[in-house]
Amino acid sequence: MRFRKRRGQAQLKDNLYWRQSMAEFFHMTDKSRDGYVTIEEMIDSIQPLQDYCQASPKKMDALASALSVFWGEVGLRPCRKVTKKQFLRGLNKLGKKELEREMRGRPTLHSKVAHALFDIIDENNNNQLTEHEIGNWMAASGLNPKDAKGMLEEADKKKKGYISREELIESEFCSFFHPEKCMIQLGIRVV
Repeated sequence: MRFRKRRGQAQLKDNLYWRQSMAEFFHMTDKSRDGYVTIEEMIDSIQPLQDYCQASPKKMDALASALSVFWGEVGLRPCRKVTKKQFLRGLNKLGKKELEREMRGRPTLHSKVAHALFDIIDENNNNQLTEHEIGNWMAASGLNPKDAKGMLEEADKKKKGYISREELIESEFCSFFHPEKCMIQLGIRVV
């Protein structure tokens, strides 16, 4: 996949797969259907996790806090509406920073979100996400829980029958910031 480079770095926004995936994410989050997303909508979107995954208020607060920092870097701040164009631009800018952090071996903002999310999904706290737990997460996210088996098979690199914390973090990071890897994993031709 060819990316336009600016100051030596590839631009995520030039990848059609990434743009489509993130635009779909924007529309899923825009609950009011007004063409804007807010940090309040982002935080509200995680509330079903509390019921579906029996998450404690402490775990929910940890995820909300990590999301606030992550999405704040994109431009989502309290009482501020962001258009799809601003959202994609901000996420592209954050992506450059996150990829730089990853390359230097530093923790990413996204990994903090993924750790907090894993803690919620992992209902029995055994550091292994089962098909059942993944199904609950998918249902809470408005996705079809019957697709949990496919998600498990895709993320479970070592075919252990569960997703480890590291596999979830890698899979989630890939979906946001490594579109070329995701395309290959999904069997989409990379030019």
